[in-house]
Amino acid sequence: MVRGQAGRTAEPTACAIDAQGVKTVTGVPTDTQGTDAGKKTVGRKRSIVVDSLGLLLLAIVTAASVSDNEPGQPLPTQLAAD
Repeated sequence: MVRGQAGRTAEPTACAIDAQGVKTVTGVPTDTQGTDAGKKTVGRKRSIVVDSLGLLLLAIVTAASVSDNEPGQPLPTQLAAD
């Protein structure tokens, strides 16, 4: 509906993938968080796929210690399967 209002086709033909580190608060289970080696922050990392309008297509949340490449590689395959 939003894509149609913007004069776009219903299915996107291009997307962008990004990973963002998010700090966690105290009390979060330690097995669901990690330390981002590059930024030295403790938390989680969300890997997202958006279309050219910035609409969220897919998201994966991992520990911050996970490399950006690990969740980023299967994202296009998962998106194509949906």
